[in-house]
Amino acid sequence: MTPFLLSLALQIAPPEKPAAAYDPASAKSVVEHVTYTTRTVKSYEATWKARLTVPRSDPLDYTGRCVWVRPGVLYSHYTASGGDDKKIVLAGPGRAWVYNSLVGWVTADEAGIPGAGRGIQNPDEALAVIARNPASAKLVEPGVVELAFEGADIERIMKEQAQQGAFDWKKSKAVLRLTADDQHRLKALVCKATLVSSDPKVQGEVTYDATIDVQGYDQATELAFTDEKKKAIPLSKKITEQIQNVLKETP
Repeated sequence: MTPFLLSLALQIAPPEKPAAAYDPASAKSVVEHVTYTTRTVKSYEATWKARLTVPRSDPLDYTGRCVWVRPGVLYSHYTASGGDDKKIVLAGPGRAWVYNSLVGWVTADEAGIPGAGRGIQNPDEALAVIARNPASAKLVEPGVVELAFEGADIERIMKEQAQQGAFDWKKSKAVLRLTADDQHRLKALVCKATLVSSDPKVQGEVTYDATIDVQGYDQATELAFTDEKKKAIPLSKKITEQIQNVLKETP
């Protein structure tokens, strides 16, 4: 596991600027403005927590931090139950690397987690999915909306989790709560999902709960990685070059 997207995640549509002024009492307006404003800032840093619960198994807990830099660079570091520790860099469509303490940086495919850096741990991808469904949003209170998802959209939001087992996405459900800050940007995103496994060995529903809290905007432009001895872990030349190529595309 880890937190989550499919080939759509590799071809995220650029954000569209809202036609009307921001209205905190309109669910559609909140979604349109928050997704656009957040996805067009220079960068932001966020923390997140998640729990995956499978029947008759101990829950898996995740704690992470990420830095997103426009238009498509993500630095992510999280730890999970059992001592799992992942350091990830995503730089453009389908270009993700995972740090291996024995051999250094390897591609996500080489690491066996092609969904690394996608899904809820990548707020931009989650916002891209939300942006496609503004009409389905319901206002909870001014500046706070909820959206219900099922089918392919859940799979996109939970790409990494999707690799933890086979799920019947048509029968699975998820609710996302989006909270705007006073500048119409993302303040927090909460996901609560109930997943139906298609594996006959898994009896009962699998639940997934995650919370993203944005810590700051337009400040951090990278995430410093260190090893267990607190020694800096430099990025490889290939990763650095790819990051530079992606950042040159920033409008």
